Amino acid sequence: MNLIYAKKFVKKFAKYTPAIQKQIHRAICNIPMGDIRTIVGQNSPQMYRLRVSKYRVVFYYPDKESVYILKVDSRGDVYK
Repeated sequence: MNLIYAKKFVKKFAKYTPAIQKQIHRAICNIPMGDIRTIVGQNSPQMYRLRVSKYRVVFYYPDKESVYILKVDSRGDVYK
C-alpha cells in the first residue's frame, strides 16, 4: 500500500515524542487493520479516522492502492 503524507501531518507528527511517533507510525503501516471508523458528514472524498491511543489520524483512499494521510492530532482537536 502506497502512503502519501500531507504537509500538515508531517509538521504535527514531528512535534511528538519518539515513543508516540513510533506508535502512530506502526498503526499507519497496519492500515486497514486497527480502530478505523468513517467520519460522518464528509461527502467527498470519504474520510476515515484511525484511533491510536489518545490521538486520531484522519485519512482517505484516493485510489485502491494508496492512502492519503491528512492530519494527526489529539482526540479533541483533530476534527476542528
